[in-house]
Amino acid sequence: MLLFRMAILEGPVNYLASLLDVPADAVRLVTGLIFSQIFAILHRVTFSKISSHFTKRTIHLLLGLFLGFYVWDMDCLHHCASAVGFYILFFFLPWDLAVKVNFFYQLGYLLVGYYYNNMVVNYAINWTTSQAIVTLKMIGLGFDLDDLKKDGVKLPSPFAVLGYVFFMGTYLVGPLDDFKRFEAFFNDSLFEKEKLPSFLIALKRLAHGIFYLVLSLITTSFLKTDFMLTSEFQELSLVLRILFVTAWGHCVLYKYLGVWCIAESTCMYVGYTFNGKDKWDGLRNVATAAFHKALKLQDVIDSWNINTNNWCAKHIYKRCKFLGNKGLSQVITMTFLAMWHGLHLGYFVCFIQEFFYMSMEKGLQRNALVQKVASFLPGSVTMVISWFYTKLFLSFALVGFELYYYERIMHVYRSIYFICPVFSVLIILSNVIFVQKLSPEKDD
Repeated sequence: MLLFRMAILEGPVNYLASLLDVPADAVRLVTGLIFSQIFAILHRVTFSKISSHFTKRTIHLLLGLFLGFYVWDMDCLHHCASAVGFYILFFFLPWDLAVKVNFFYQLGYLLVGYYYNNMVVNYAINWTTSQAIVTLKMIGLGFDLDDLKKDGVKLPSPFAVLGYVFFMGTYLVGPLDDFKRFEAFFNDSLFEKEKLPSFLIALKRLAHGIFYLVLSLITTSFLKTDFMLTSEFQELSLVLRILFVTAWGHCVLYKYLGVWCIAESTCMYVGYTFNGKDKWDGLRNVATAAFHKALKLQDVIDSWNINTNNWCAKHIYKRCKFLGNKGLSQVITMTFLAMWHGLHLGYFVCFIQEFFYMSMEKGLQRNALVQKVASFLPGSVTMVISWFYTKLFLSFALVGFELYYYERIMHVYRSIYFICPVFSVLIILSNVIFVQKLSPEKDD
């Protein structure tokens, strides 16, 4: 349904999509991020000088709504529904009940959106892309209000909640922020105005984003996901199939790196990323250098989608403490993350493997046999092996994340003989045998 998108831009959007061989919705999303860059610069040179907080909030809300209608058209009203639903629940219900109902309302709304939009096709860029961010914002705000009710915290106005949802720097693809940062920004208490960061900091992050998007276009033109489902792929040697999957898995993530870096640079322009210590990385969603140099899967987790991982640790994992079982808390957190990404089986396959591989890796670091073998190898050799192991296992899990359906996933896994799960089982058995016999230690 095309009601509010500017017709004058539809021609260039469709032309670019055809030229680059990408979906028009992807081009529209990226151009929406470019619009947010322009709005951030306008804020820096003009809006930030407005003394009225209400006026600034109104301008930002209108700009956010413009982005919503431009990128998602009338579907951005779904994001309004999340904000309105949140406010109604916390206005009429006791907060200890509202926080529970709000959790299921927000998550349920997202899952219904996934069911009607993404279940019959491969992943599509649509309003659920931003709805995923809105869902975490609204659930997190509900938890925070309930946690602080004993301190007399008041329910934010509907105007403030809508402004939080549609804040131009974080609305489309993140980075995920909390309401405390949002309020501090508009109350001019997040940072001192004279400490506004240099344009160069934001431009550097923008350059990173553009670089990764271009790199994504180039690499995915010859490392195509569907190639792994062809007979030509099967005719490659086993070594080449493994190398292809490893390279593909690394490159398929560049699109996320690109849009996250661009969105973060928007927040940097206006100082929204201030971390309280004279630095501007408070909303860093991916540590690019650490991600590329990761030598174990834990390094990948620590450097990837950082804000979402921190949110899950705070609002899901730690709230499962009453269960008295860390493993069960981790399973619940992984299940939530899988559902948050979508209803396709592949997401659950991906996160089940993450849990399994992390268990393996934790024991691997205390495996006396492995440590002894590693001590005989040159450091550079150990580093290369660790780097390749990380990329291979990450890519193997991402097959589920990108291919979605059982038959497609199994087709690729069978073609490389389930190398990662098989290797994991052997390592876990080794961990049990050699940690206990050669290097018994108590778990921390």
